Amino acid sequence: MNKVLAGSLETGRISHAYLFVVRDTGFASGDHSATAEASGALAFAARLNCESPEGDAACGKCLSCKLIQEGNHPDVRVISPDGLSIKINQIRGISHDMSFKPRYEKGFRVTILENAEKMTQEAQNSFLKILEEPPKNVVFILVAGNPQGLLPTVRSRCQLIRVNLTESQKCRDFSAIINKLRKIRLCSSHEVLDEAEAIEKLLNQEGQGKARDELEKALVAAAGWFRDVLVYKVTGDTNLVSYDLKESRSDIIGELSDDGKLYEARDLIEIIECIEKYRKWVRQNANIRLIVEALLFDLRRRACSEK
Repeated sequence: MNKVLAGSLETGRISHAYLFVVRDTGFASGDHSATAEASGALAFAARLNCESPEGDAACGKCLSCKLIQEGNHPDVRVISPDGLSIKINQIRGISHDMSFKPRYEKGFRVTILENAEKMTQEAQNSFLKILEEPPKNVVFILVAGNPQGLLPTVRSRCQLIRVNLTESQKCRDFSAIINKLRKIRLCSSHEVLDEAEAIEKLLNQEGQGKARDELEKALVAAAGWFRDVLVYKVTGDTNLVSYDLKESRSDIIGELSDDGKLYEARDLIEIIECIEKYRKWVRQNANIRLIVEALLFDLRRRACSEK
């Protein structure tokens, strides 16, 4: 467990809000509890409510631990984006839940917000009001890959926890697929179909039946790339991009800059929204090959219209 969290448990000084920042370009998933689990947020929630903790870890055997494992714990809630964002109605639901005391003695009501940076502006303002007067024995855990998407006032009220994923937790490198999306503007209609076939083969490398999950993760990573392009284009600040520049290729900034020169800011926003639209199709169980082909043709059309 993170040293800061372990220290909080040892001293009993539990913060009312934590911001788990995961520095990994592919960190995201379509699974409801994937980011909560991979980041360690769910493990921390389990430890806070464990009936027989073993040091800084939950026992994994008590009723509380088993309920969390099953996703049925009455005091542990995971909030994921509804479509493309976390909406104000979801935050209002949190506010209602927080008015109740924990159901178990010495326990905590824990709310985990996955992809917290995807809260709408309205939702963040509503959540900020909760953070300003947090209820007793309530803990919020915001999990984010790009914390700059959160309001500074929200970030300042959370204790920062930097999360380094283990090799087994790290998401697959989708740079090959991202590069195909970046270069699709240069392809002919026939080449677009070839690229769609190539992407489908890359998605199937993880094994039969995993292509759909891999496609969603790849689209999340691709949207993250274009968000970084937009952020770097507008601000020129490398500290605001989600890539870990110390571990990534040395030419990454040059690529962000080059891609930024190809588009206006509004065009990059449309590209991100386009990718998110097709990610929604993945969740609706649409045909994978058709999704990839439609996405590539859509991106190519948008790029060509800018010439």
